[in-house]
Amino acid sequence: MNREITSAAFAISACLITATAAQAEVTWTFGGINPPNAAVTVASQHFADLVTERTEGRVTVDFFEGSQLGSGPDQIEAMAVGAQEGYISSGSNASNLVREFGVVDIPFVFEDQEHFLRFMESDLAEGLAERLREEFNVRILATNWFRQPRALLTRDGCVDSPDDIAGLRARSPNLPMFIAGWEAIGAVPVTIAYGETYMALNQGVADMTESAGEQVYSSKFYEVLPFVTDARMIFPQNSVYVAESAFQAISPEDQEIVLQAARDAGDYFVQLVSDQTEPNREAMLAEGVTFCDMSDEVRAQFAAQVEDAVPALEAEGLLPEGWWEQIQAMGD
Repeated sequence: MNREITSAAFAISACLITATAAQAEVTWTFGGINPPNAAVTVASQHFADLVTERTEGRVTVDFFEGSQLGSGPDQIEAMAVGAQEGYISSGSNASNLVREFGVVDIPFVFEDQEHFLRFMESDLAEGLAERLREEFNVRILATNWFRQPRALLTRDGCVDSPDDIAGLRARSPNLPMFIAGWEAIGAVPVTIAYGETYMALNQGVADMTESAGEQVYSSKFYEVLPFVTDARMIFPQNSVYVAESAFQAISPEDQEIVLQAARDAGDYFVQLVSDQTEPNREAMLAEGVTFCDMSDEVRAQFAAQVEDAVPALEAEGLLPEGWWEQIQAMGD
């Protein structure tokens, strides 16, 4: 009898172990919006591979590029309701859930990359991340996917003053602050999904756009808008987002692995961008692209226009009252 009980107990124990192991193996669906050859897409797949490899398959990440899972706003909202585990793209996409994340999309608010980083490391930014996690089920795994400053792409000439874009129709993502930012500097925003931008520009639906420096080449926007002005309009970065419910469902050990993989993939992304910058620039020059610099004086003129719009941004709830002054103080 004891032998039978022991055998039965062993069998039950084995079943429990097998069931636990099976439950520990999960597959996460992650999405992005950029084309296959974009640095962020390559780095996102690298992140997926790192997680799968380092967890020995306990967490498998399937990454879907090129807006296969929908637009950026669609994907981050899908995470909030648990329909998708992860998303890798612009750090400002979170403003669809926590509007104040849009501050990183205010044009000409940051003097340089260091100024932007001081904000990202501030209590203001940390508070936004906490709200995103606690109120909307979205955790930020990494923000060190630093991109090149946003340039202005135009059809007929360089941007040498605010007058050069006044009244032009500018492609905008469906993000409230981005739309308000274009209006603040005199352009007319036209909301167009990223995946539809090239066709819209080609058909004249919009007259101009902006782009993070490293995406000018991969997006092919320069084929339609051959004047690229280094405006340093915004200092963007990509974030790695994961549904908090999915993150909490894995072991603490695997959580640390996922966090480190997101950071390591960010370093990989930055190196990719650095390696590709000069070859991509040479390729675009060969195709007739004109690169232009924007002077500090002209940037200051744009910044003054934005500052004039601050009361309106505060009234619309896009910018918390007093944040403009606090952010400007971080640049000192």
